[in-house]
Amino acid sequence: MIKMTAVMAAVMMSLTVQAKTQDVGGRVIDAKGDPLPFVSVALLTADSTYIQGATSDVNGCFQIKTTETCCILRFSYIGYKTQYVDVNGSEIGAVQMEPDQTMLSEITVKGQMPKTKLTGNSMLTTIQGTVLGLSGTAMEMLTKVPGMMMKGDDLEVLGKGTPVFYINGRKMRDKDELKRLRSEEIQSVEVITNPGAEYDATISAVVRIKTVRREGTGFGFDLMAANNQDLAFGFSDPSSTLNLRYRHNNLDLFGMVNYWTWDSPNDLHITQSTFLKADEGIRNILQDSHARNDWHGEGLNYNLGFNWQINDKHSLGARVERHDQFNTYNDMWVDTENNLTGRDLSHQDGHTYYPYNWQSNAYYNGQVGKLNIDLNVDFLTDKENDDDQIDVYLPETQTMQQNSHTWSRLWATKLVLSYPVWKGQLQAGTEMSFVKRQSSSSITNYPLPSTDTDVKENNVAAFVAYNANLEKYGTISAGLRYEHVGFDYIDNLDAENNMTRYQDEFFPSVTWSKQFGPIQTSLGYTMKTVRPRYSSLNDHIYYLNSYTLSQGDSKLKNAIMQEVSINARWKWINLFAAYERRDNTITQVPMVYNNEGVMLMKQANLSDPVRNLAIFLSANPTWGVYSPSWTIGGQKFWNTMTYDDPRSDTGKTDVTFTKPIFFFDLNNTFRFKHSWQLEANANIQTKGDVLNFRILSPSYNLGFVVQKCWLKNDALCLRASISDVFQRSVQDMAHDCGFFYTVQKTRSRSHRLDISIRYTFNAQKSKYKGTGAGKAEQERMSNNN
Repeated sequence: MIKMTAVMAAVMMSLTVQAKTQDVGGRVIDAKGDPLPFVSVALLTADSTYIQGATSDVNGCFQIKTTETCCILRFSYIGYKTQYVDVNGSEIGAVQMEPDQTMLSEITVKGQMPKTKLTGNSMLTTIQGTVLGLSGTAMEMLTKVPGMMMKGDDLEVLGKGTPVFYINGRKMRDKDELKRLRSEEIQSVEVITNPGAEYDATISAVVRIKTVRREGTGFGFDLMAANNQDLAFGFSDPSSTLNLRYRHNNLDLFGMVNYWTWDSPNDLHITQSTFLKADEGIRNILQDSHARNDWHGEGLNYNLGFNWQINDKHSLGARVERHDQFNTYNDMWVDTENNLTGRDLSHQDGHTYYPYNWQSNAYYNGQVGKLNIDLNVDFLTDKENDDDQIDVYLPETQTMQQNSHTWSRLWATKLVLSYPVWKGQLQAGTEMSFVKRQSSSSITNYPLPSTDTDVKENNVAAFVAYNANLEKYGTISAGLRYEHVGFDYIDNLDAENNMTRYQDEFFPSVTWSKQFGPIQTSLGYTMKTVRPRYSSLNDHIYYLNSYTLSQGDSKLKNAIMQEVSINARWKWINLFAAYERRDNTITQVPMVYNNEGVMLMKQANLSDPVRNLAIFLSANPTWGVYSPSWTIGGQKFWNTMTYDDPRSDTGKTDVTFTKPIFFFDLNNTFRFKHSWQLEANANIQTKGDVLNFRILSPSYNLGFVVQKCWLKNDALCLRASISDVFQRSVQDMAHDCGFFYTVQKTRSRSHRLDISIRYTFNAQKSKYKGTGAGKAEQERMSNNN
């Protein structure tokens, strides 16, 4: 494997050395030195005859292939004066655009419409200077970005699920960071729907956020304070964030401290019907449970780092984070009626302790000749202790103590090299991650064994990708990623369960894009994998209630996904469609634990492939003061599962999941004079089937926002929002498994009033450029499924 990686790296490097190119390239910046995306660049002859053109990317960079010895470049962009530059070499350096004040004033009167461009496998949307840049937190803003939607409490890329987020090239590890980052700080958002070979094979979608670079040197800060009030139960959850920055010459220092508290009450109503073989025939066990679960947490987050811009071609930096949680507990009552023992009443008091959680990143970005270098090194370590006391009051009094301890460590590195070749860019690199995880658990007064396991996983990857502009034939991007994964599972209590396995896999990806008149289009194919979370690779059985247990599986296989997708954009209308086949799908299935009706909910691979089709249509126009952002779409699964069923003559039954589910995101923003802004947002989801679950009830969330800003550049802003006005953010879900049928009705209390105030002084964007390494492994190390 090491020899194979070395050979691939040698081939990649030889290509970069031997390549010859006559590309003309450069970078477009504004008056502040910030990169300008979407600038139209045209290559003209001396008599102004058009040869070919290009568009600057999110970093302001462009490249045009030419065989001419004397040419002119024309740069044009809305709100800026057209610039002309003579071509005297392959690199023209930075071109600074000057604002056209007359045109800018006209744009201000007409409105601030966000501009989105379809660029191969991604959609790039400008945020700064548009209504999206005045949408509260990044979390609130991203729901209105083309290609994204809110599903429950999570952001998703249309048809692709939960993405991996990057902020200024740094992987976002804490999703609450989107609640701390303000939309006013964001310059652009790139939604990548078909991540190429550069990204881990487990990543199905990427969102890259680029923040605004502010002028000035010296000290700067911004302070945000907020209070989130639960209108149903009266919980009050305050939070506050302080960002500090200091810049001198080419050195940028930054730090952050954030305090948060959160209460999450949930009501659940669960009914279960289980059919089992018995001596007297078929036994039907019925359960009707009511559960009230209250989770509370408080925490502090800190970070400290620096960026040193050595010169225009070299920069390096480092960042250290610590996440502390304290006073974190879970209080749950479960009251169950069943036809075996009558009533089962229990109370679970759980406390979670986090002795430490450290994360760090160091990076180097450089350019040697035409070779670009991007190197990242990451480290992560954390420890978590869970102590749960379970008091059973009925049918018999009993007290159980369930304890679990987890320690994790990750080292990762990623190197990306890029070089202009022929009509495009050749990219090659490697990514390595080394993970170690120790976990143990035990429970008293219940017949479940203790566990003590070690998991080690080493992932060594090499990749190569090429992006070429074939002029009238469009642009093509193709890549191949090779991953070698070594996995060791060590059971410290029973050596017979030890397991070692190695996997060598290749993951291709290709995207073709072309503009047909005013319509931008792209077509893509990708192969990805889904690896089980480390918490799912644990054979320990966890107690949920008297008749329900849960368990992972150390022998889970990776799921393999193959997808074909198409993306098309016309003006402010976007269409996305994707068809996927998934093999070895990982999900939760019920199994009979004993003859007394106890069920075991176990992580397992499905034996048959699962297919799904997703289609979404979105529109993001601006009409005067009104800027709607609408998305409608649907998703349909084709999945048939065979279960044991004693009621059937064959002892088996087939359950089919094919009912489509539809989504509607209707966000409406009104921007008035004197920095007033009103919003009315609705999120609707219909009934339907998802994988091997049935959504039994529609849900919708209606919310309103009022915002007012003062001072220069809206430095002081007050924002008030109310969510789930009609308290209909509900979810009724069924798990139909032949012999076992359960319905869970969840009432998450999201009827809340959130009031926040933000003040910014001498705001400056951190120049931190770390992209991070081993990101997929960091996600899998999380215990949250």
